[in-house]
Amino acid sequence: MILVMCANTGIDRTYDVDNFAVGVHHTPRHFRADAGGKGVNVARGLRALGEDPLLLGFAGGMSRKFITDRLAAEGIVSELVPIGEESRLCINVVDRANKRQTQLDEMPPLVTPEEVSRLKRQWSRLLERATIAVISGSAPRGVPFSFYKELIQIARGHRVPVVLDARDQLLAAAVEARPEVIKPNHAELEALVGEPLSVPGGVLAAAKELVAQGIRIVIASLGNSGAIIATARQGCYWARPPQVDFVSSVGAGDALVAGFTAASIRRESLEGRIRLGIASAAAVVSTFGAAIEQKQGVEAQLANVQIDLLEPPAGNGAIPEQAQ
Repeated sequence: MILVMCANTGIDRTYDVDNFAVGVHHTPRHFRADAGGKGVNVARGLRALGEDPLLLGFAGGMSRKFITDRLAAEGIVSELVPIGEESRLCINVVDRANKRQTQLDEMPPLVTPEEVSRLKRQWSRLLERATIAVISGSAPRGVPFSFYKELIQIARGHRVPVVLDARDQLLAAAVEARPEVIKPNHAELEALVGEPLSVPGGVLAAAKELVAQGIRIVIASLGNSGAIIATARQGCYWARPPQVDFVSSVGAGDALVAGFTAASIRRESLEGRIRLGIASAAAVVSTFGAAIEQKQGVEAQLANVQIDLLEPPAGNGAIPEQAQ
């Protein structure tokens, strides 16, 4: 079982508006409302790829019923800790004509120490059934910056590897616990190391330094330039996505995490994990929504992912057939 932590669930509303401008009345061509949060997008992507994730997190107020009902309708099993405050609403306006998007995220709810403790207890209990775990996204107010670090330490006690996609202080603290995999984007990696990073040299050097600190795989996502991957024993690579018709980049990083994690639980080779992650992201970029919708759309992109060797593994210039 894949356990997915989405501490900051909410409702995502996406509007399709050509030539969107501030101060002008618009009528969207269409819109959609979904259960939201980066971890939700990961779980949704895993489900589309044929896996059965279990989603854990907070949800509160009138939004809670919408979130749980939508997840259930999509076949996603969830155990969401109820909180006293209302879960957030996030609005994304997609302007296909100009290939732009505008996002407005409400302030997250404030959770209590008791609610945080309850979520931590559920995490520990559910790890007993998990093969791999994902921690993705931000956290509500009231959650300490050390929270993800603590979750990773608990997972280590259960011998469950963790894939982490976080930012800012949550990421900085969590790195100290040495998760198995981290996936910062370019800006998040720069913030973590405290300096601008050139592509590919600066990004690769920063990723390798994190690997040297005990993280097994660092995936630095670069938007439409793909991702640079540094590993402890299997070399370093630059994976580039296929050319697709751009609709929206929202959720692309979550799809990358979903694809990489799905391939990992199937014990695919490193190349297979990278390829499925990048193909999943490409499939989301070309659709109106924030998550993988059909497995076939991902599979159609697999062969078009380009993976270039940046630094070979010791004693071998090829991608290993099986991750160790």
